[in-house]
Amino acid sequence: MSLYKNKNLRTILGTLVVLTAFVVFTEMTLRTIVPVAFIFFAVMGHDVVDETYDLPEGTNWFAYGASVVVVGAYFAVAGPTPWVGSLIALAGLWFVFDGATTIRYEPSLSTHEYVADIDDADMGEAMLRMQTLNVVYRGLEDAPEPKTATELAADLDLTESRVERALEFLDTKGRVEQMGNQYRAEPPQWGRVTPVVQFFSWLPRRIVRPFRRVAANA
Repeated sequence: MSLYKNKNLRTILGTLVVLTAFVVFTEMTLRTIVPVAFIFFAVMGHDVVDETYDLPEGTNWFAYGASVVVVGAYFAVAGPTPWVGSLIALAGLWFVFDGATTIRYEPSLSTHEYVADIDDADMGEAMLRMQTLNVVYRGLEDAPEPKTATELAADLDLTESRVERALEFLDTKGRVEQMGNQYRAEPPQWGRVTPVVQFFSWLPRRIVRPFRRVAANA
């Protein structure tokens, strides 16, 4: 029973079954599946050690990046297209650098309390929080005028505390605007393509973040 309750062991066994099925029932070979398995088990090894020793934030990226570097070097030497392996190894080096600078200089961004403990919550609670965010935002979007948390909770048949926490989180993300004790939905700046625009504006900042950490602490 203790082995059954071990999440890491269940994940490892489940992954072994999936990888075996790929080899048996598809055209994937051991040569192509080994790099994927190596990355997975390297990340799993980090998770097991992290649960025991509470490793600093950033070690996950470091471990993942190191495994990607090894896989990239493998493809660069033994693969049919060495330049692809070199690009993979280069990407892995970025993850290593990002993880190392995070460990050295601490995380540059804080996580809102609404989602900070979501990994520790059960899956049902995590899904409920995400659903609450969507329901609260849609409720404000459909409302003809700004609403208080109390009014919104009554309209949506939710507890006031859940609505208040969701509104606080949405406010930090710029999805709602607070006016006194009332809130109104902020429409997406670029309509339906807002997530795409936000991603391409976020990506360059994310790439240079570890370099900025080093420069700021030089």
